[in-house]
Formats: sequence, C-alpha cells, structure tokens
Amino acid sequence: MGKELDIYKLHKPDRTYDIIDLDIVSMADQIAEENNLSYKEAVILAKIGFPSGKTRITDIVKNGFSCKVEKEALKQAYDVNLFTNYLVLNHKAYIALGNYLQVYGEFIPLRCDKELILFNPLVFEEEDESLTEKAYLNGIEDGLKSLSFKSDKNLVFKSCMQGGTALYCNAAFKSLVNENSLSGLSFNSDLVSIFA
Repeated sequence: MGKELDIYKLHKPDRTYDIIDLDIVSMADQIAEENNLSYKEAVILAKIGFPSGKTRITDIVKNGFSCKVEKEALKQAYDVNLFTNYLVLNHKAYIALGNYLQVYGEFIPLRCDKELILFNPLVFEEEDESLTEKAYLNGIEDGLKSLSFKSDKNLVFKSCMQGGTALYCNAAFKSLVNENSLSGLSFNSDLVSIFA
C-alpha cells in the first residue's frame, strides 16, 4: 500500500469578499484591446485558455490587468485571496511565498489601488483514476463524487478533471502559509467539497 497523500483543496474563509473586481468580462476587454483580438477570442482565452493552462497569461497580457480593489475586501485585510482559480497575494504574502511559487506558475501584476499580484498556477497534478469517481445527474456527467491524485509533490496545482477551476495544495504549502502567519485561505482535505 502506498503512502497517504496530504492534499488540500483551497477555499476562501466563510463570508469572504472577492479582493478585486476582475471578472471574465473585464479580463476579456483588456485582452482584446491589448492584442487586437475579437471579444469572443478574448473571452475564450480568459474563460478556458488560462484556467486550462493551455495559454499563459504572460504571453497575452504584457502589463498585467487593471482592476479595482473591493472596499469590503479591504476590511478583511487578508494576505492571500483565493480568486476563482487564481491566488491574489499582497506584498507580505508575495515576499513569503513568491520564491516557492515561481516554479509552479506565473505572477501577473495588478494595476490597482493596493500592491497586489495575481498568481496563475500552471501545474496540473495527475489524478488517480482508480480512486476518482465521476458524478452523474440524469445520465449526464456532473462533476466528481471523489477525487484523488497520484502525487503530492507540487506545492500548488490544479486538476484536469476539474477543468483547472479549483486549486489544490500539499502539506508543505499549508505549512508555508501557517509559518508565515498568512491569512485568507482555508484548507479542506475533502477535495470535491464546495464548502470551506
């Protein structure tokens, strides 16, 4: 029998506000304008290309994204913010985690009122299909009932079977967050849970 893997799904703490107002529409607007692409092409990049890892943000957006910091989120003052399938780091978190994370993804500058940087994880861990079960609703595939990975070697990673839409981490990343007293993340060992 193999060793037990120590993997967590990243969540926001309960009652958490998104730190920035950067959504698919505003991302697509900026991508289209900067790259002379159609709006449809830009939406596909923002919605599918970036989360799936097929397109690096830094290959498309040279100067980062312009966005606004949400006022309610400022009151939370979190160091690390889970933002869709990205992490948004403040200066303290970037100093603590930046060197560790750089091999697992890319850092995108955010042009906003606060010193923040977007981290886009590009690593996908291989799922253990013998321990992963798909969920079905009326005979149509509807997510996963269970999810297991073959390895926990990567600090932060995504799942191809989840379409790159959720972030996972190993125990070493959780320790880095805790050792540096970084706030803003919740760790759940139930890898398919939608709750923190």
